[in-house]
Amino acid sequence: MSSDTPPQNTVIDAKQAIFDKIFKENQELRDRNYELDRTLLNFEELAREREEQHRRFEDLEENILKADDLECLTSELQSKLASDFAIPMANISLIAREKSTIGLDFPEIIESVDTKRASNLTEVISFISEPDYNRIFPRNRPLISTKPDPTLLALLQPQGNTIHSVASSAFVPLISRGEAIGTLNLASSDPEKFIPGTATDAVESLGRKLATVIENNLLTAQLQKLLRTDPLTGLYNRRTLDEILPIEFARAQRYGHPLSLIMIDLDDFKLVNDRYGHPSGDMVLSETGALINNNLRQHDIGLRYGGDEFTIILPNTNHQQGLTVIEKLIKIAAATEIQVDMMTHVPIKMSAGLATYPDTPATDAEALKKAADKDLYKIKKRKKEVLKQPSNPA
Repeated sequence: MSSDTPPQNTVIDAKQAIFDKIFKENQELRDRNYELDRTLLNFEELAREREEQHRRFEDLEENILKADDLECLTSELQSKLASDFAIPMANISLIAREKSTIGLDFPEIIESVDTKRASNLTEVISFISEPDYNRIFPRNRPLISTKPDPTLLALLQPQGNTIHSVASSAFVPLISRGEAIGTLNLASSDPEKFIPGTATDAVESLGRKLATVIENNLLTAQLQKLLRTDPLTGLYNRRTLDEILPIEFARAQRYGHPLSLIMIDLDDFKLVNDRYGHPSGDMVLSETGALINNNLRQHDIGLRYGGDEFTIILPNTNHQQGLTVIEKLIKIAAATEIQVDMMTHVPIKMSAGLATYPDTPATDAEALKKAADKDLYKIKKRKKEVLKQPSNPA
């Protein structure tokens, strides 16, 4: 064997080294391919999750756009966020200036007599003051936090959530036509649900849709309020009486509660118009409306029936209590004088009739109204007869 020929073991070792190197490189390549496959699968899974999330958001937004009113909207919002996105705490806050717009008192008044629960609008809508909103959202940007401002935590209280149950939260300004109208409030007991610094595109998109729907609801509420309200006195009008009285009468029948109805007519009102002019008459009507509105209980309902006639619905009020209300109003009216010109003050003089269910044999709301009107006619007739009687000589 030539001395230049490498030993057989050396040749085998070289081949083994080459094989090992190729095997190692192949193994590394397989590992990289495996990692790439896993990464690709993760991307595909993430894409599917995002596509599904996008679909659920579209479904949520579509259902929101179909909502007929604020209560339906917030109910749908809460249900979908809880079931599809595992967000258990959600509600809407309006800036306090909108509180009078939605007329929280009226939905309770016209609640169907067949509905056993009161309107729960106040359970799903809270209010934030304008100064607080401007302090917390100076640039109208979403606020994601694990420890939100106490004012923001308080916005979630209508749902009965405690401060301790909120581990992460997102508060999204609702902007419509460049103006803030409220916030969308989301919270979870999961500290990883809302993480500061993460993108907020999805909730901002939801906020924009909500703002549009809410503003439309507010505009509708304003229109309904105008249709139900007498512009001169600020009281509800006759149309509203026709809506409310049958409901209150049916409720009184169902639960066995008394219901009193007062019909009021201003004495000598035509003389005020004839002597001092219609603007002075309007002043008397306006002041009478304020007098009635300021001296009723929370659930009593004052209305302008028409002309110089007013109506008061007194739920759960018996006949004697109704008479007490009349005496109080007449006494306050007599002590009220309205300045109609530089030299003249006129008092508010009124007559009032009363009908009470079940004391009055009325079978429906219209019969109760006629009975109260009949009683008013008797009172006015009696007053005229007293005035016609000659005074006793001194």
